Order: sequence, then structure tokens, then C-alpha cells
Amino acid sequence: MREAAIERWTVLSLLRTTSAFLTERGVAEPRLSAEHLLAHVLGCRRLDLYLRFDRPVDEVELAAYRAAVRRRLQGEPVQYITGRAGFRGLELAVDRRVLIPRPETEQLVGEVLGWARAEAARGRAPANGWRMLDVGTGSGAIAIALAVELEGLRLVVGSDASPAAVEAARENAARAGAAGVAFVVADGLDAVAPDAALDAVVANPPYLAAGERAGLPREVRDWEPPEALYAGPRGDEAIQRLVAEAPARLRPGGLLALEVAMGQASGVRERIQAAAGLTYMATYRDFAGVERGVLALAR
Repeated sequence: MREAAIERWTVLSLLRTTSAFLTERGVAEPRLSAEHLLAHVLGCRRLDLYLRFDRPVDEVELAAYRAAVRRRLQGEPVQYITGRAGFRGLELAVDRRVLIPRPETEQLVGEVLGWARAEAARGRAPANGWRMLDVGTGSGAIAIALAVELEGLRLVVGSDASPAAVEAARENAARAGAAGVAFVVADGLDAVAPDAALDAVVANPPYLAAGERAGLPREVRDWEPPEALYAGPRGDEAIQRLVAEAPARLRPGGLLALEVAMGQASGVRERIQAAAGLTYMATYRDFAGVERGVLALAR
């Protein structure tokens, strides 16, 4: 950012200068980046900046802000710089241990909640409470949101092969005060016994092919944990495993809910339709109209 006398900097002038600075250097979402980082430094909500445009920014705040902007110039995601990401009204702590939760995954949770509530309305809620598994939990976003939002939940288990991710998820659950949620270090569906008779298995699995790495935004490619991104040479390896193994963990009529990559939905539908233990239910689209998730029921 261009130097100026400290007393001249206000919230508005700093946002304008930083937005232009980031735009010139090709940083994604320059205005949003500038706003989120300044709100973080000032300890306020981003929207509160619009009520404080004339507020002076002092030397200490300016130094902290410049340090944050330098990190953003290196491609580091805003969420890792601030240490926070929003998810369905929750504020989750995130760092390089975990994937940053996306709006598309908020929709996955919404689909699971919609199914469970429809089942309850038909008188088919489990008598002892809902039991669910969130595979590849990462920050714990899915499991915690289900624990907070789903009435009649008995237990949701979040599993992840990364001990560091499980540690982060436990921290987030404690911060959210979420009851009925537990996290375990486990590979995929190994978190529960094959005859667990769960009501739902939910997953936002790795679904990128290893060869796609070079084409990803640097915020993703260089910063987010690769084990949460890449499934293998094809990109659908984790999904295939879930389709094959989930039926044994689900009760009859239980739900398998998967988030998938752009272009994968039709192949996942075909795999589900060919699976002995599943019945295809629906495909849903994200807010951009992309087929983003596939739902199936255990036979």
C-alpha cells in the first residue's frame, strides 16, 4: 500500500487504497479481502465498517493490517489469516489443518436436515434419536451444524484420517457448545462398525483428481490440505468407496448424502443405481445451478 501520514488514514480511505492495491496485483475478491481483513484487525463485523467510514486507523492497527494484507498477497486465504470461517450461522476456527468450509457444503447439510424433518413429519423418526456419521469431517462443520440444528439428534460422529483435523473439529464443537457430537480419527467409514445401522452417512469427500492441481486457484492449491482435496488419479475414488461401503452401515431407508465435483453427478448416479444396497433418491444443484450433490437410500 502507498505510504501516507498516519493521521490521514480512515476506514474508508484504507479500504479504497487496499482494494485498488489488491486489484492491481490480481488478488481474488480484492474488495472483500480488504474488508474482511480490516474488520478482523479492528475487531468488528465487516458490515460495521460501513458505519465507521470516518473512523481513524491508528499506527498499531495499520501495522497489523499491512501484515495481514502481505499474507493475502501471498495467496493465503482470508479465512486462514483471520482464523475464522462462517458456516450456517456458526463461526468456526480454521487453519491449515482443515479445508475451509464452503457454501455448497452448507447446502449439503440443508438437504440432510430436509430429509430428516420430512421423515419425522411422516412419523418415521427413530425412536431413540437420529444417529449419523460425517465422513472426512475436517473443521467439523457438517457434524456441528447437524448437532446444533437437528431436533431429536442422539449422536453425530465426525471422522477424519487426520489427527490434526480431528483436534480442530473438537475445538470447534466445544466453542459452539454442540451436544451430541463426537469426533474420532478413522479412515472413511471405519469409524463405525459395519452393522452400525446409522440413519445417515454424510460426506463432502475429496473429489478432485491429482492432475487438476495445477489448474486450481493458488488459494486452494498452495494452502488447503491436499488430503482433503485430492482423491486419486480419477478424482472419484473416495466417492466410490463410500457408495460401496455405506449400505452396510445404514439401516434400511437410511440416507447416503454426498457432495460431488462439477461433472461427477451423473457418474455417481449410475454407480448408485448399480449398487446392490442403494436406491437412487435425488440429485440437487448448488446456488450456481451446478449438480453438486447426490442422495441415495439404503435398501
